[in-house]
This record gives sequence, structure tokens and C-alpha cells, in this order.
Amino acid sequence: TFVFTKNKIINLHFVLLVISFSSGFGQGYLQTSNTNIIDGNGNKVILRGVALGGWLVPEGYMFQIPGSGSPTTIREKIVNLVGENSANEFYEKFEQNYVQEQDIKAIADWGFNSIRLPLHYKFLSPSKDVYIEKGFTIIDSLVSWCKKYKLYLILDMHAAPGGQSPGEIADAHGVAELWTIKENQDHLIDIWGEIAKRYSNEKTIGGYDLINEPVLPNNMGNKENRNLHLRIRNQIRKYDQNHIIFVNGNWYSTSFGGLTPAFDNNMVWAFHKYWNDVTIGTIQYLLNLSNQTNTPLWLGEFGENSNEWWARVIDLVESKGIGWNWWTYKKYDTITTIASVPITKNYQAILDYWAGKIPKPSQAVNVSGLMEMAEGLLLENCEIRRGVISSLLEKSYRKESRPFKNHFIPGEIAFADYDLGALGVSYMDYDYMRTGVGDQISGGNSGWSYRNDGVDIESSNDTTIIPYSVGWTQAGEFMNYTVNVLKSGDYTFSVRSSSSANQGAIVIYSGQEKIIDAVNLPVTGGNQIWIDTEIGEAYLSKGLQTLKVLIGRPEVNLKLLKIESNEAKNGLISFNHQIYPNPTSNQLIIEYESLFNTQINFAIYNINGQKIWATVRRSKPGKNQVIWSGTSSKGRQVSSGIYFLTLDDSNKTIQEKITLIR
Repeated sequence: TFVFTKNKIINLHFVLLVISFSSGFGQGYLQTSNTNIIDGNGNKVILRGVALGGWLVPEGYMFQIPGSGSPTTIREKIVNLVGENSANEFYEKFEQNYVQEQDIKAIADWGFNSIRLPLHYKFLSPSKDVYIEKGFTIIDSLVSWCKKYKLYLILDMHAAPGGQSPGEIADAHGVAELWTIKENQDHLIDIWGEIAKRYSNEKTIGGYDLINEPVLPNNMGNKENRNLHLRIRNQIRKYDQNHIIFVNGNWYSTSFGGLTPAFDNNMVWAFHKYWNDVTIGTIQYLLNLSNQTNTPLWLGEFGENSNEWWARVIDLVESKGIGWNWWTYKKYDTITTIASVPITKNYQAILDYWAGKIPKPSQAVNVSGLMEMAEGLLLENCEIRRGVISSLLEKSYRKESRPFKNHFIPGEIAFADYDLGALGVSYMDYDYMRTGVGDQISGGNSGWSYRNDGVDIESSNDTTIIPYSVGWTQAGEFMNYTVNVLKSGDYTFSVRSSSSANQGAIVIYSGQEKIIDAVNLPVTGGNQIWIDTEIGEAYLSKGLQTLKVLIGRPEVNLKLLKIESNEAKNGLISFNHQIYPNPTSNQLIIEYESLFNTQINFAIYNINGQKIWATVRRSKPGKNQVIWSGTSSKGRQVSSGIYFLTLDDSNKTIQEKITLIR
């Protein structure tokens, strides 16, 4: 759904305090019981789902197309760009790569229990009484994968004949002709009847989302919306008494006045929420609707915001026993989705041409760009936004700071790699959520790069570790970093920073203890001119701990935090080695710790000084292990005797005597 043109609703905290509710895949059909959704065993179910938006109903904003675009206008652009035949080849690859079995497995592995599939009526029935198998084959494949990975599948009529709203999201042309032309309504009713015939006995189907985000003409409202929903319901019930029907209110599924009373004993009110506040007041009218009609609610769509916003939304609705479906799984080059698809040089050339910035590229560039666009949709080619997944599904998100990356000390930490967690837990930022309407939408990550929290991150010309830095800093903001200190000792702290005009400062805490006080960070003459500044020394104890970086004075840009071991400066690399069992009769275990990624040479010599075995290992920071199996380098068994083991880390050599007894 192209949310930038909508006035939508919601924001909460993610607590998952619904221990009494089932979040898994139960037996039998999903059903309703009073104001709850239940599985076949009668267990209450909180739907936690994700939409496959953009797959069968492409929307221009998802693909960074200038001026956006509906499915029809996007196809016209592509045909005009490369011709009908090449366009057909592109769409075949696009549809094949967008969602595959590996995507469904990943969605289940992350912890979702349901999927909403937006459908375009043309995939099933381009004209009345004409049905094509292609669309049903796609549904069948998705049903089989969802069944395999224990996910409910909700079918959503996202683009209805004639358009249920006047906008691009319904593939309309400025007029919602579903409501003004009876033949379009009859066509939609027949399609739902065909769906019901085919899937009436399929327990993997969670239900039918009948009309996505209706927006009726000014002289119409929920009276007409109710009448069409009721006609669809009657057609479905001729063939299917098993599945839930989801009923959407007018004005993008936000207005329900005039839709009551409930007209089926197995129905749910489906509402959508975007951009506005996250208080109980924003959904109270919906809670009243549910209680007055004794009918469940379902948040069928929300998202396109910041992690903090939708985590609070989830907290709010789940506290009332309401399930949800998040929008949407994949988009191109964005921080507000789970899987961000890369934009290649050739595809960017196409976008620049459509934006009027450059002349039309060659046919070869255009075809390559489109095919690269489709290839990028494969899950293995996407960048997975772990912070998005955490904010949607992890119970700990609002309670504790968890590692975003494994940070070893000594080492370098990119400031943008702060911990996973909510506002006040892993970070503090004054402008932490994106809210508003239309051109008034603001907030969140001002740099619109890398992560989707309140911390402001922008692209950096310094690509050390990652090509991003933290900017727009204000005094009092902070970021937490879970670190693994490899060895107790004294450490020297340095910061790589930039500033065009003002001296900034940071303060560093280990837990609640201040270990580095505010030190001036220099004015460098530009936001992308970086200077390393040593800011002090501190003792760190071995093991996991949390470092908090507090902004003491604002307007400093932060790239790297370097923490160096004072012992390492004097040559320490490997330490705490253990060799056991010694004597040994079979194999020798060599354990040691390392401060860095480094290469270590191992060798065993006999009593005459002859090398009988050697290996080279790339050691990682922390604990490492090498095993000698009592054989020579040629694999021959070594006889009993006295031998000598050496460990050489290029800075020092350790020698140990070992005894082999056969």
C-alpha cells in the first residue's frame, strides 16, 4: 500500500504479554469466538504476520520509481522502455524471484505465524467468467509452502475490478469504479466465489480479506460498502462455511460507522493504521466496535514507519488481544522493510531516465537493469534489516539491550552498530518516530540510512567496517554497545569524528560507572573530514559488558570508537594457552585466547629437533582450539616419546614439552 498518500493510524510498545494466547499454527480452521480468533483446538490466536506487498500488485514507491506508479502504469513504463517481449521476460523473472520457498521458510524462522497475500484480480480473472490458472498456481505454491512451515495464509483482494479506491494502490485511474459500475462488483463477487470453491477445505488458509482499503466516492459510504461485502459473503458461503471473512471499513480501512451490525458468524473487522499517534485513544472506537458487535478486530496493515513506532503499535494492539499483519516484506534500497533489495548501476540509470535526469539509456543497459532488478529480489541478494525483525517479534526488544554485532575489545566499533533495542533501552534520541501526514511526515533516522531507529545515520566516505556514521547528535542522546572484553587490563580509547563548526564531546560509561569523561572533539572543517582523537584510558574487566556512549556536547559526527589494549601495544597477541591431556595417548587439545584475528603457526618437533607436524590457523578474537591427533604431517602415526610443541603468533613463540604414550 502506497502509504505516503494516506492518513492512517497507530503506535505502541512490543511486549507480547499475551502468554495465554497461542502464536503458533494450530489444528483445524481459524475461526472466531466472540471477540477472539481461535484455532481448531479452541486456543486463542494472535496473528503475527507480514504482507507480501509488491509481488502481484507492484507499487512504484517500493521500487523507487519517480512519481510512484500503479501496476498498470509501471508495466506501461517498462514496455515503453524495452518493448513487449523483453517486458514479458522481465515480469516472468520478477514474479519468480520475488517470493520463493526460501522466503517463506525465513518468515517462519523469524517468528511470524501468518502471511497476507495481496492479489490483483487480473492474476485470477482478467474479465468476468474468464479464469486463468497462473494466479491460482501461485496461491497453490504459497499454500504448500505455508503448510510446510506452519503459517496461516490470508488472501487479500488488493486490487479489485475497477478499483476500490481512486488511487494507484488499487490500480485505478482516478475513479473508484468498483462502486459505480455494477459489472465490476459482479466480477469481484464471482472471483471470490471461485476462490471459495477451490480453497474451502484448505486449513492453511486463515481467511479472506475481501476488499483492501475501500475509498468510496463522496456520495457513497459504508452503506454501499456493507452491501458489497454482504454480497461477497453470500457468494463465498455457497461454497465455503469454514473460513473467516475480513471486512474493511471505508477510507483506507479506518472508518466503520454504518457497517454494523456484524453479518456473519465467522467474520473479523479489519482496520489499518499509519503515521498517527500511538495511544489507546486512536483505537478506542475500534475496541467499542468489537465489543458492541461481539466481533474480533485485526490490524490488517501497518508499517512504513520507524521501529519504535510499530513496536509500540504491536504493544498496544496485543495488549487488547488483537493480531496484526505488517507492511511489507521487500522493497528496494530502504530501511523500513525486512528485506532491502539492492539497486544496481544499470537499474539506477533507468530510474534517472524516468526522473528526467538523463537521456534514455541503451536497450542493453535497460534490459540488464531490469533483469538485475529482478535478480536482486532473491533472498540471498537482499540485505536483512535485523533491527526491523527484532522490533516486530522479539519479546526482549523493549526490555534489554542486545548485541547488533559481536564487538570484541580490543577492537574498532562503528558507532552505527549500537545494540538492538527500543528507545531508552539501546539508544536515546529526541526525534525517534516518523509521524504526520503527507508532506508533514517527519522524524526517525534523519540520515535515512542503514537502520530504522531514532539514531541519525548517514552514508560516510570513510568505509572502515561500514560506510556509515552517526550525525545530527544532541546533548543527552546515547547509544549502547554490548562488548566482549577479551582480557582484563588497561585500554586506550580513541574516537574518529568530524565537525564542520562546533566542538563536540562524548562521555563513556561501563554499566553505571563513568570511565571516560567528556573530552573535546576537534572541529575538522567538514562533516566528512575525519580525525582520530585519543580521549583517555580506562580499566576494563574481562567478559561481556555494556558500554554507553553519551553525547556531552552536540553537533559532532561519529564514525569509529577504537579501544586498544595497552598490553597489545607491547606485543601481546595470544595468551592463556592450555595443552591437555599431557601425557596423551591419542590426541592433544591446544586451547588459547587471542586479542585479534591473527595467523598462528603450530609445529611439533621430536627430541632430535625434526619437525614432524605443522599447521597454520587463522585465529579469531577470543577462545580458539587446535587438535593434534598424534600423527605426522603425512598422516602416519607417531610413536611414543617426548615431543615439543611451538605456537608462533609472529610476535612471540611459546614452547611446551609434551609426552605421547601409546
